Amino acid sequence: MRTPVAVFHILSDGRFHSGAELGRSLGVSRAAVWKAIQKLKHDWGVMVHAVPGKGYKLPEKVEMLARECILGFLSAACRQRLGKLEILKEVDSTNRYLLDAVASGAQSGDVVLAEYQTAGRGRRGRFWLSPFAQNLYFSLYWQFDLHAARLAGLSLAMAVAISRALEKLGLNEVGLKWPNDLHWRERKLCGILLEMRGEAAGPWQVIIGVGLNIKMNTTLTARIEQPWVDLASVLAETPGRNQVAAVLLEELTLAAEQFQQYGLEAFRAEWRARDIISGRKVELHLPDAVVSGVARGIDASGALCLEQNGRVRAYHAGDVSLRLSHNG
Repeated sequence: MRTPVAVFHILSDGRFHSGAELGRSLGVSRAAVWKAIQKLKHDWGVMVHAVPGKGYKLPEKVEMLARECILGFLSAACRQRLGKLEILKEVDSTNRYLLDAVASGAQSGDVVLAEYQTAGRGRRGRFWLSPFAQNLYFSLYWQFDLHAARLAGLSLAMAVAISRALEKLGLNEVGLKWPNDLHWRERKLCGILLEMRGEAAGPWQVIIGVGLNIKMNTTLTARIEQPWVDLASVLAETPGRNQVAAVLLEELTLAAEQFQQYGLEAFRAEWRARDIISGRKVELHLPDAVVSGVARGIDASGALCLEQNGRVRAYHAGDVSLRLSHNG
């Protein structure tokens, strides 16, 4: 186990540990411990308190991701739907890692979770802030035996699945922002990134990447370019990350099976009930233009219906970014 991870693992009990104690436990020098602490603080976004005469401690006890713990929360049916469940301490991107694994023979239902991403990604190549062991970052691989046209709207269905999971965890007022962001009272809580490979007639190999804010380190949030929120801020009692991961996997795998059989139609009513932009003025930022209008929900394929000068036109997600107009 690398020294920063090993140091964090010891500190995760929320108690003070001296540099000498950490060094003895890990068989490294106090200088190596100090370097590990600096990496945790400055590279991985971990808040570490250092008190002379006492040592180092985290602000509170931290629950590390644990494979057996996650499996223990899952139903027998979900465990059958899932394949290999892997937990990494550090990775560039869980999506990229799983895409490489698919090329090497990964099976549909495989999932990888990470404590930390060095290059987490959102839609359109945006950076996804991934502080160590505070939120959830994972990717699920699923193979769909569908024509490309029938895969339209998959990201919307996955957003509905995550909203179902969050409501099971006690969070009300979950809103969906086209095409696949989850908000709580106008602040972003969760993002989804789908990456696909396949032939037009199928099958399609789809990586479903999820980033969910559970407890953000507020010292890092200046890097976030939009209003955000985390579960710890809005729930009276924050569930453990292993439980959250299990509930999300339950709903995502179930939704993947539903989508394979019924398509987006099985999710449209729930999307409409949670849609936070319908009826509001929005701007669509296209690769070569910006168009404005009033959002009028989604069509049967998951495209956004935008009303402009009395006419409604459908826009597919693709390389499109949606923003609320300032007067919307």
